[in-house]
Amino acid sequence: MSAALAGLPYTFVLSPADSARAVAQVYTVSLIATVPFVVAAVAAVTLRHSSASTRALVWRSATLALLIIYLAQLLPVQWMTGVVPAALAAPLIALGELQLTAAGYVTPAIQALPPAARMWDMNASHMVRGILLLYWLGVTVVLLTLLRGWLVTRVITRRAHEIRDAEWSARLADARVTLGVRRPLRLLVSDEVTVPMTWGVLRPVIVLPPSVALAAATHARAMLLHELAHVRADDVFFLLLTRVMCALFWFHPAAWWIARRLRDECELACDDRVLECGVRASDYAELLVLAADAAHSARAGHDALATRSIAVALSRRAGLRQRLAAIVDVHRDSRAPTRWSLAIAVVATLTVALPMSAMRLAPSKDVLTTLMRDVRWESRAYAVMGLAQRADSVDVARAASVEDPSPRVRAWARYALTRAPGSRRLPSSLDERRISLPARR
Repeated sequence: MSAALAGLPYTFVLSPADSARAVAQVYTVSLIATVPFVVAAVAAVTLRHSSASTRALVWRSATLALLIIYLAQLLPVQWMTGVVPAALAAPLIALGELQLTAAGYVTPAIQALPPAARMWDMNASHMVRGILLLYWLGVTVVLLTLLRGWLVTRVITRRAHEIRDAEWSARLADARVTLGVRRPLRLLVSDEVTVPMTWGVLRPVIVLPPSVALAAATHARAMLLHELAHVRADDVFFLLLTRVMCALFWFHPAAWWIARRLRDECELACDDRVLECGVRASDYAELLVLAADAAHSARAGHDALATRSIAVALSRRAGLRQRLAAIVDVHRDSRAPTRWSLAIAVVATLTVALPMSAMRLAPSKDVLTTLMRDVRWESRAYAVMGLAQRADSVDVARAASVEDPSPRVRAWARYALTRAPGSRRLPSSLDERRISLPARR
């Protein structure tokens, strides 16, 4: 790599074809990601009368499905399917044409063309690189908020003090036995938080504000039960997963919707666990209101905003009315999911995620056939590359390899036919192999 390139961002070191391919992959993943969201939304509506724990399980499954799809799309195991209509296929076509044009730049024939003949392609490649840079910039910004939250919790934990009071130790032990929480955890007190908060995955930390020293016994037990319910349900772990999901899909509204719904349902589920442990609904409702007022105070900005991406708090103003309404609703289902429900959720997640993970979208046959009538050679070359991969349209590609008026399209058609199913294996990247193409026609 030259010294000039060494100082550029990684995105701009990529070749134009690689940049176009990367943007096309992000676009494909964003379309595919809509499927798990729709499935989860339908399931949540269907289960709207079920417990909050069950609905939280639905949104957890959606989070895992999106992450599986994103990571699996990075593997070279996708199969193509022609399911994208013309309206959604336009970006794929434009990016595919750019890949073909950029791949041709490695040949002496195209390098000999005057710069004016390549100006549109170069401008398009710069735009695509800008889109790719914007995507990774968004990913970085969201992950930086996650990093900031982690650093803040580290600082708070380091400055906090262990609660060694015998009464609080007894309350914690009783709450752990009641909820069946056996993993090691720390109970701290810090003047940097205004409401009880929980963070940490391997060794959870429960941090209480100094005001708990004046809390009534019923309130103290309820807040410990609520935070331990988060620990038992691994809510902090899934909170981190949803934050990573939002970073990877920051441009997709569905990702943020899933994250918000999961957080809300987890709070409702923890409220259910507290009430099932014998805490009176009136006492618990009063505790939530007091905690929400404390979180809304002037001092709440530090812990409520900086740690929101990595910690769960007892209460906040957002969603409080829904939680209070759920607490007083005696007919609401509050049961925890059974093992059968967990098994169904796992099967449903894999059933949706695995086929979507192995899918790479492509324009339909009708869209590609229409492109064969385009006057631009780039459009016909892109179409012939796709038609050659389909058994029901490979004859069109064979005809184009002989009859198309552009020698460039004929060359790409011959190349595509050698990569068609049943032909000998060639490199999958369009620009891994140099193709001697005649001058533009």
